[in-house]
Amino acid sequence: MAPTAGKTIETTAAVDEVLEWAGRAPSVHNTQPWAWRVHGTRIDLYADFRRQLVYADPQRRDLLISCGAALHHLQVAAAALGWETRVRRTPDPSEERFIASIQLFRSHRETEGDDTLSVIGQRITDRRRLSSWPVPADRLHALAINGNVWGAQVLPIEQGTTRAQVERLTRRADLLQKRNPRYVEEIAAWTRPTGRDGVPVSHVPEREDLEGPDALNRRFPHGDLKDPVLDPEPSEDAMLLICTSSDDPISRIRAGESLSAVWLEATRQNLSIVPLSQALEVEETRRIMQRDVLGDLAVAQIVLRVGWLPLSLDGLTPTPRRALDDVRIRE
Repeated sequence: MAPTAGKTIETTAAVDEVLEWAGRAPSVHNTQPWAWRVHGTRIDLYADFRRQLVYADPQRRDLLISCGAALHHLQVAAAALGWETRVRRTPDPSEERFIASIQLFRSHRETEGDDTLSVIGQRITDRRRLSSWPVPADRLHALAINGNVWGAQVLPIEQGTTRAQVERLTRRADLLQKRNPRYVEEIAAWTRPTGRDGVPVSHVPEREDLEGPDALNRRFPHGDLKDPVLDPEPSEDAMLLICTSSDDPISRIRAGESLSAVWLEATRQNLSIVPLSQALEVEETRRIMQRDVLGDLAVAQIVLRVGWLPLSLDGLTPTPRRALDDVRIRE
């Protein structure tokens, strides 16, 4: 084999490895609404609008946040694998599906001891009851700082009036959404016993009427995950609100990058994250969030619930992912 051909194959395999790790990013209902086009060491990220949740996400907010999370995963995974990245976000305004163009360069940075890939592999959404251990304020603020670096504003929301209002708006939005039978059908369709996408029923707690903030995790039907009461005290948690200065596509992408950064750091610290997007998916509650919680000073993009799972709880396996060939755009 000619040296050039061997080098090309080696580069292709290395880029594929980066994409495999990027594909582990969180996405709304595990829809994985992204696609990649590869030109040597340049990767173009596209949104896949065919995978939009029409009734849950009519404005494509969650879809673009998901693509932003994949973009962040790609950047940090590439760094851990010895690449530097140069990113152009929304490089073609005439093509709304075109999220970003990423150029990879071989890096001389030392990667030994970098735990990023391990953390990406461990990150998961666990919707079971949280423990009664409170999240220290300094840890919550540290998570916010990690997210702020990536272009969105991450606001800690601890106990108090604002926290109660965000929780109330999330419950209200959930109620309004479930009154729409098409929304209910859509959610049910993405809750699946098998497959490479969607929310596995094995990761959805059995249906219960819960009191308190743990009820916010019970969005999905038909779950068969046992969720025993392991801590007799009420669950303790905190919230983070990811905001941007505008509500254009690049703001939503930036929100997704910040979400990914927060989630990976939380995983590193053994904290559990559950995204709560309901209040931003419903126009009524989104307007109230904008006016009463943020005072029209920023645009809310997504809420994150943060807490500790009981130590005695068995861990969940990672959720399935689409094969790389299924998310690659061929020339």
